Amino acid sequence: MSLAKIPLIPKENPETVATILRERLDTEFPDKKKDPCFSVVVPLRLCPLGAHSDHQGGVVTGFSINRATRLIGVPSKSSAVSVFSQNFQQRSSVDLNQIGSKVSGEWANYLRGAIVSMRESGRVVDTGFNGVVYGDMPIGGLSSSASVSIAYLTALAYMNDYRIPPDELVKLVLKVENGYLGLNNGVLDQSVILFSKRDALTVIDCRDDSVEGIKMGGGAAPWEVLVVYSGLSRQLTATPFNQRVSECHEAARMLLEMAKLPVPSKPRLRDVPTEVYDRFKADLPSPLSGRAKHFFSEAERVREGKTSWSAGDIVRFGELVTRSGESSIVNYESGSPALISLYEILAESEGVYGARFCGGGFQGCCLALIDPRKRDKVLDRVHQRYTEEHPELSTNYSMHICELSDSVKLERI
Repeated sequence: MSLAKIPLIPKENPETVATILRERLDTEFPDKKKDPCFSVVVPLRLCPLGAHSDHQGGVVTGFSINRATRLIGVPSKSSAVSVFSQNFQQRSSVDLNQIGSKVSGEWANYLRGAIVSMRESGRVVDTGFNGVVYGDMPIGGLSSSASVSIAYLTALAYMNDYRIPPDELVKLVLKVENGYLGLNNGVLDQSVILFSKRDALTVIDCRDDSVEGIKMGGGAAPWEVLVVYSGLSRQLTATPFNQRVSECHEAARMLLEMAKLPVPSKPRLRDVPTEVYDRFKADLPSPLSGRAKHFFSEAERVREGKTSWSAGDIVRFGELVTRSGESSIVNYESGSPALISLYEILAESEGVYGARFCGGGFQGCCLALIDPRKRDKVLDRVHQRYTEEHPELSTNYSMHICELSDSVKLERI
């Protein structure tokens, strides 16, 4: 099979993208051409281990990649924020004096949520901006929602003369998603984005929000990151995501009650001692038993994964990633036919150290840690098998080779 037919999408040239966005900015807002511009680049993130545990106070891992949400803008000199989406080819405006409620399925909800979040934190937001926003990866599992929220919050802070430290930005994004959007997720996405370094694995304890950067030990075999977009995007609010979170809370409540331990108003599985889980896990009904099994087995994989990473053992680390993916399917019951196919194809391919779903894992993308020396074999096999199993997605799916990256970049241009 010719590799030329494989939809391997190269990283876009940042300078070319910046030029395109600046031209679009001048077209959409021609009266602002002479105003100084600002640029915000917010990387996307991947979570190799710790999936589905941040909202339960678990320990998660991640790293940012050199794919991003980009926002370029100028002062609006009015009480409005107007943003043109280069991806959707749509423009939306929000009056700072009349934010309004969220509109189901509308991308501008994140902009409204960012404004509301800033104000609820006690900050005055009375200066808007005109901008163009662009995401250079397909939507689904790479934290594009957290990334665009950070972009808007960073722009609003810049326009209104605030300096917001990363740990507070984490909380503001949570306000956007938990409060305004009604998504019951945790701090994984924004924490990884805001604290990652290109030479380290970011480890976040979601019980106390502590962050640790672990550099990979020397002598690791060559590896790189492959992201495969299934061809299907989704919004987490339109999936069983919130239901899974509720099931985890209910499993925690039942385990604590069976052990006759105090039950918090919002019990999380991290509140349950491991010995309590081991003692009462057989008494949990389905599907709660599966949700708890995933959480406690994932906690062990994170512990072992940190050790493997520190030792430079990418082979063992990858095996843990694949086991995490299996647990996500079997115990957490995430996935879709297309994503499960991608996971199975990648996990069984020579040259793949490890694979799992990205993000919430209902549609979107899969990640794989691969041996760059066998990249062509991996791409060829994925292309052949995936298009055979899902011909309806053969023109929509894509593959992307990514590198680790640093955190958010804001600059005046």
